Amino acid sequence: MFIVGFVIFLLYMSGLLYMIKKSHDDQKRKRMKNPETKNYDQNDYDGGGNWGRFENDR
Repeated sequence: MFIVGFVIFLLYMSGLLYMIKKSHDDQKRKRMKNPETKNYDQNDYDGGGNWGRFENDR
């Protein structure tokens, strides 16, 4: 009984991780096709811009 449950759990978790990876790759591919977001800043997690990485002029 526990072996069958464990096999079902493994199948469920592998399917879940596969779908998460597939949707992530699909979203990344759509973002790269869009000309507005083609130069997407990978370090800008909040979308607020490049506020913390200005070079000092001094």
